[in-house]
Amino acid sequence: MPECSLKSVARLFIRLSAISPRLIRWAALAIVLGSPFASAQDFPNKRVTVVVPFAPGASTDLIARYLADGLGKKWGQPVVAQNMPGAASAIGSAYVARSRPDGHTMLFVSSSYSTNAATRQNLQFNPATDLIPVAIAATGQFVLTAGPSVKSTNIKDFIKEAKSREITYATTGAGSSVHFIGELFGSATGIKMQAVHYKGAGEFLADLISGRVDITFGSVTQAIPLVQSGQLKALAVTSNTRAHGLPDVPTLAESGITRADVGQQWYGVFVPAGTPATITAKINKDINELMSSPATSEFLAKEGAYPDPLTVAQARELVLTEIARWKKLAAERGIVLE
Repeated sequence: MPECSLKSVARLFIRLSAISPRLIRWAALAIVLGSPFASAQDFPNKRVTVVVPFAPGASTDLIARYLADGLGKKWGQPVVAQNMPGAASAIGSAYVARSRPDGHTMLFVSSSYSTNAATRQNLQFNPATDLIPVAIAATGQFVLTAGPSVKSTNIKDFIKEAKSREITYATTGAGSSVHFIGELFGSATGIKMQAVHYKGAGEFLADLISGRVDITFGSVTQAIPLVQSGQLKALAVTSNTRAHGLPDVPTLAESGITRADVGQQWYGVFVPAGTPATITAKINKDINELMSSPATSEFLAKEGAYPDPLTVAQARELVLTEIARWKKLAAERGIVLE
């Protein structure tokens, strides 16, 4: 702080002391709370809650808990992951948007954040302005997996089977990434599929494994152990590159289906708008360091994901670009959710 500013503050305190000692205390508190440097230095100074807007058991939940544990050790404060499922991430996201903007309440959400923003008309918050994406913790891929009700063992045979009967596919909620992937896949292949919406992967996995629902477009994180155990069949990866965790599973592009590429799934951390820039910068730096460590890279590789360190500005650009992309698709497909 410049010397002239220090002298001005000193004169102010002298004047206030002549009026009331209580005013001095309030002025000091206002200076501390209003100073971004003090906020950053003090953060975090209490328990941090990481809201996961999906049911337990999904890949988002798994990675969020790993992140929370790592940040808790790094910060020396308890960091707790709290599930708040519903409306394809909208309920938990709205809760964080209304929280105090001090960094102590964060949102850990997947790409469903952008698809939700593109389709829901009655959100209790503005996805583009009420939450700040501060970091992309990891990136993964989607894989088309089938339960025992599907007889096919490869994508080409599955398309033939799907054209001969009605296919049901499980989603993590109307307007979620999985819902949009189903729309893209059906459009690209000419298959008519019936979406069955759940609150999260933890809810639909039992139905998928038992054959009550045919397929899903889940994360590689979710699919690996179920494919390895033989409970599910992996038919294709939806991005243009094969998944490290499922190297023998072809991509849709390799199978001649090029219009259903949805890229990759990201897992992002958001805080309420108004959170001081110094705090968002600290969160970004610490998350990038934690998620890029050798131990974390090994953990993510086993789950079919990998670190994706971006700056705060880059994370914001990614989210806004995806919201615009999915809004265009929603308009084309007539997807509007209340």
